[in-house]
Amino acid sequence: MKHRRSIELQPPAGYAIETERQTLATLPQWFVIHGRCRVCRHQAPIGRRDVIRRCGDTLSLATLARRLACRACGNRSGNLLLLEKLPRD
Repeated sequence: MKHRRSIELQPPAGYAIETERQTLATLPQWFVIHGRCRVCRHQAPIGRRDVIRRCGDTLSLATLARRLACRACGNRSGNLLLLEKLPRD
């Protein structure tokens, strides 16, 4: 969908990731995983290899989001899973 000035209003194709279907094994390596606490807004990167070693690579991203716990305040409910796409040359 385009704006009247030819500005794209929708994200490009392949922008969204289905968290229920996507697992740690199928997530491309150029995505960095972060967790953010809803209570104190603390944000930290999540080591993919550490999670795979502890929980296996078949863990879905939605399940991982439900398991997040904040290291700063200890909150375990409603935490966010954020994905950052690294630039590719």
